[in-house]
Amino acid sequence: MKVADKLKQAAEKGFKVLKEGQANILYIEQKLEKDDKGFLKQSGKKKMANEVNEIRGAVFYNPVQEFNRDFSISVIREFIKLRKEEHAIKKKQFEGVKLLEALAATGLRSVRYIKEIPDVKMLVANDLDPKAVELMEQNFAFNDCDPAKFKTFTHDAVHLMN
Repeated sequence: MKVADKLKQAAEKGFKVLKEGQANILYIEQKLEKDDKGFLKQSGKKKMANEVNEIRGAVFYNPVQEFNRDFSISVIREFIKLRKEEHAIKKKQFEGVKLLEALAATGLRSVRYIKEIPDVKMLVANDLDPKAVELMEQNFAFNDCDPAKFKTFTHDAVHLMN
């Protein structure tokens, strides 16, 4: 399916699309309300408002972390380069890396890993929020990620890592 058709379908379903790196992430914009003290109102909890993230998706997205995502991709690529060199010295075949994204939310970082790091063999993307996992799965599909390269889970991150 053409990108323009995908974008049109996403808009018809109420999604906006955010582009970062090689990923296009679906989200539903949500204006967060502030109380008289400047705190954000959300699910009975109060959080400090900030200028960057007063409007955000219904599932957490932090635009300030773009540099962190760019940097982590660079670090993983360098790690893979070193692992390939080690395997070559030992005359072993390098089969790729397995990655865990324990708090994946929209799946932005996970989609970027799959699209921007050629040697990802398997990626496990997890979030405790079932709505986040549902959106994450839509984002994998929206970005034409190979289903053989990822698995999604709705678990507590601590239990998943054990």
